[in-house]
Amino acid sequence: MKATGLRSALVAAGSSALILASCATNDTSQPPQIAQLAQAIRPPEREGPPEPLSPIARALLKERMAAHAQGMSELVSAILLPEYPQIAERSDRLAADVSLSRPLSNDATELNAAIPERFFVRQDDMRDAARVLAAAARSANPSKVANAYGRLAETCVRCHADYRPRD
Repeated sequence: MKATGLRSALVAAGSSALILASCATNDTSQPPQIAQLAQAIRPPEREGPPEPLSPIARALLKERMAAHAQGMSELVSAILLPEYPQIAERSDRLAADVSLSRPLSNDATELNAAIPERFFVRQDDMRDAARVLAAAARSANPSKVANAYGRLAETCVRCHADYRPRD
């Protein structure tokens, strides 16, 4: 099996095992990482439908979200193996890529004016969580990495709950 095939198999098996372990029990004595993963994959409570995004905002975010999905996939792979230098590098890259700026005015011609303020708050949370994960990876402490990744994943889930329709 090629290294990329092995990596994909490990990611799939590891992700499945973590999800099954976290969902299989309500035992409160679970390690914090498992409980945090269970929290991260559980959709946050939301009253009503997601906040609508204009077609302009969706177009602005579509490519960026595809890049984030790729980056998060690479990050999970590095975490499961655990490859601390790669975790730190990918987390730093993710934090640097979270860079849509808030509009400077109420001018409707400013593209970022189409994006709601809550998105920028979620973006700030994601950047902060990615930086914490990078620092945890540099410590080479698997518990810190697991906890930091759980917080990062939770920011993604919260943003998706705010803006993505449920299937």
